[in-house]
Amino acid sequence: MTTSAEVVVERHGDAVVARLTGEVDMTNAGYVGDELRESVPNDAAGLVVDLSETRYIDSAAIGLLFELARRLTRRRQDMRLVVPEGSPLQRVLEITEIHTAAPIHPSVDSALARD
Repeated sequence: MTTSAEVVVERHGDAVVARLTGEVDMTNAGYVGDELRESVPNDAAGLVVDLSETRYIDSAAIGLLFELARRLTRRRQDMRLVVPEGSPLQRVLEITEIHTAAPIHPSVDSALARD
């Protein structure tokens, strides 16, 4: 069974916002990774990955997020994740300590606000 994920990318000022919907797992993590990597031009300050409408992620998706955060850091860009309160992804992201690679925000607006 193949799961589906959709990636919608928008530019917001100096940042790129990628909204992921559906499920991201080993069957489509390569596609999602390609879409995310290609969405961030050199002149962008960083990438906001909005997981508000993502229902499920597995270890392949977690690995993708860590790899993407490392890649962007090497390019002097940052990555921020959007995971609203009560999201089914919240616990798995806490366990994997993804916040050590990319800060987690409750909304796109808070992720776009530069510290």
